[in-house]
Amino acid sequence: MRKYGLIFCLFLAACDSGYQVPATILDNQIGENHQVLYSPSGHFWSMGGMVEDRMVFTKHYSHGSGGYSEYIGAGGTRLDEFASNFEFIVDNRLIGYNSANFKFYDVVWQNSYFLPVELSYNEVKKLFPTLDIIRLSSAKNGVLTITKRPFATKNFLIYNDTKQDFYKYQFTPELKSTWPFNSLLTADKYGEYVYSHFGSTDPLFPRLTVKISPW
Repeated sequence: MRKYGLIFCLFLAACDSGYQVPATILDNQIGENHQVLYSPSGHFWSMGGMVEDRMVFTKHYSHGSGGYSEYIGAGGTRLDEFASNFEFIVDNRLIGYNSANFKFYDVVWQNSYFLPVELSYNEVKKLFPTLDIIRLSSAKNGVLTITKRPFATKNFLIYNDTKQDFYKYQFTPELKSTWPFNSLLTADKYGEYVYSHFGSTDPLFPRLTVKISPW
């Protein structure tokens, strides 16, 4: 009987383990005053190296609304229209995450300009191969239903494939998120969690209810 009790405890411990953000992301994150370079001829981003046509940018944290990152190059050149709070380089791609809309962007060089392009569902899934990725468009009447096993901890990431924005939203009651992605959530209890703009019911700030249900 003691043996079965031990096995059950180990099972619960495994279920309760939190999600670990892949090292490929955390080990390649771009911090304050870090430099990144882009090679237009090679079509790649990196954190260092020497190439003839390299374009070097230095990251700074904005002190304005939203706390977005700023990338400034030689002569004051900037990465424009790049609203991101956290960036990393994977597979020679500069990828940013916007905490206000739950979206990931790939910064691409196109027609002599840098443009942010939203990552597809499959591209995000590749970044988090062991994580459940839930499309926001699957919500019904503002309710996104997530299922989990009894006694288990559910880790999941909301993939925003809609135009909805979540600037200065928060969960009531609190639903744990995993830094640096506030759309990477953990639930260990059943119930409903309302994501709202300071509790507003104004149609300009539509609420999202995340419902955690049994299988």
